[in-house]
Amino acid sequence: MPNEEPMTQERREAFWRQHGWSPELPEDQRKKIEDYWSDTEIQEAEALGF
Repeated sequence: MPNEEPMTQERREAFWRQHGWSPELPEDQRKKIEDYWSDTEIQEAEALGF
């Protein structure tokens, strides 16, 4: 069942943290994770149980 919650910055950050993201990372490393895991990618991953 897909997550029906709206995509919020808190939800994005919670997901990104599972994949190594942290506000303390250098900007280029944070950006790489943020760009890879777009809202659509996050929703698809959550639908698949990630």
